[in-house]
Amino acid sequence: MAGLFNKVRNKLTGRRFLISTIKKDDRTFETAVFRANFFYLPQGFRLSNPCLVKQTNDPQAAATLHQALSVRLVSEYPERLFQEYIDQYEGERDGVAG
Repeated sequence: MAGLFNKVRNKLTGRRFLISTIKKDDRTFETAVFRANFFYLPQGFRLSNPCLVKQTNDPQAAATLHQALSVRLVSEYPERLFQEYIDQYEGERDGVAG
């Protein structure tokens, strides 16, 4: 997998998002979500301020995460979704399964 890219419009808020999954090195994949403007360009053209960043070591897990975010961002409140993934990351980092 070289990379994935999706444009998503949230039905509840009308906001637009870009979801990008890239291969950083041989074993690391990074999925990032950016708030986008009307033309689906990152707001302010700043790629340094993503709404969410998740790293995985498996290409299948990266593709699954990318697809799940693409589907869920259409119909769920973005802030709640991002907070869920952030909490999940902190739980994994602290050694708590969940």
